[in-house]
Amino acid sequence: MEDKSKKSLAFSQSPLCPLAVDVIRDEESIYFYMYDLDYLKREMIPRSACWLKNLKKGVENFNEVDELKEHQISLPDSLIEQSDYEEWNQEDIEIIWSKEGHMASVYYEDQLYAIIPDWADGIHFNGYTKNVKENTMVGWRLNDVINLFDFRFQESKLFWEQEFNEVWEHYHTPYVEELYKHFGHIKNCYDIHKDKFPSRLLLTFEKNSYIYGFTVGMGMFHMPNADRYYDDYESYAKCEFAFVYRADEYTIDEQLELYSAIANLCEYPWEHMDCLADYHVLDIKFKTKMHCMIIDDDHFMDAYDFSIKKKGVHLSWLLPLSEDEFYQLKDHSKETIENIIHQGRIR
Repeated sequence: MEDKSKKSLAFSQSPLCPLAVDVIRDEESIYFYMYDLDYLKREMIPRSACWLKNLKKGVENFNEVDELKEHQISLPDSLIEQSDYEEWNQEDIEIIWSKEGHMASVYYEDQLYAIIPDWADGIHFNGYTKNVKENTMVGWRLNDVINLFDFRFQESKLFWEQEFNEVWEHYHTPYVEELYKHFGHIKNCYDIHKDKFPSRLLLTFEKNSYIYGFTVGMGMFHMPNADRYYDDYESYAKCEFAFVYRADEYTIDEQLELYSAIANLCEYPWEHMDCLADYHVLDIKFKTKMHCMIIDDDHFMDAYDFSIKKKGVHLSWLLPLSEDEFYQLKDHSKETIENIIHQGRIR
């Protein structure tokens, strides 16, 4: 049964990841919710609920677990640094997504009030919120991390205010021209994101009896959670895929199957909210090749000097691996990778 006391004040869907957020008020409080989006079932699955403010005085003695099962709890005054119970004006609420699309923040009257990242699980951690004196089940202290995140979200706001048709034009035009210069006329061009935002193409070229393929558009956006792997995460958060095979290696149907598999790999960072980088091994499930490894172009003596690299975008070659090669990599990764590069197996 629908709870008529609840009202959505601001709703937003991530531009890149299968996430959505909602600012909801009821008679007692205002909360910030994050949902996982199941596109096949057309469902929003609650992921986390982060307290924003009370609209009435909270009860001092309560059980957080039991209370949360029933409604949005209003926190006891002893836990919060809040002096008013006033409603929020919808016009003053702003939701800003991270550039990677995996974290959402809510601002009220230009002040950062809460952040829910994708690692909030709704059990051990619900997000960061502004007006709590200590970490609680419904929000950790935002003031402890605000210096890490406020500037980042202000940058993200400017990023999402861009006109992306213009961004696309400035990004893809010089890159495609460089590919044409090195590999000749485009053999095929595939829209691998089906007219959805963001634009993403796969271009193929034929040269010296080999088919070369390159994604275009993937590197316009930062992959989520690169900062889990790298201190200088901005330098590792963007890439375009490349691949090569003999022109007579696959039938036309097999080529289309391969391109479909690569299109799915392009979705992976944002669908799974994880960064793909050098030496990562992924499932690809194409013919007898069950895995592929990412090799950065800069490992090669004749690395390409493409303009995208000057924009911090890595050119990442996809190397298909058989089961034997996959298990060999697990046991002798450095030696196997060096052999692969020196043998010129990729390009």
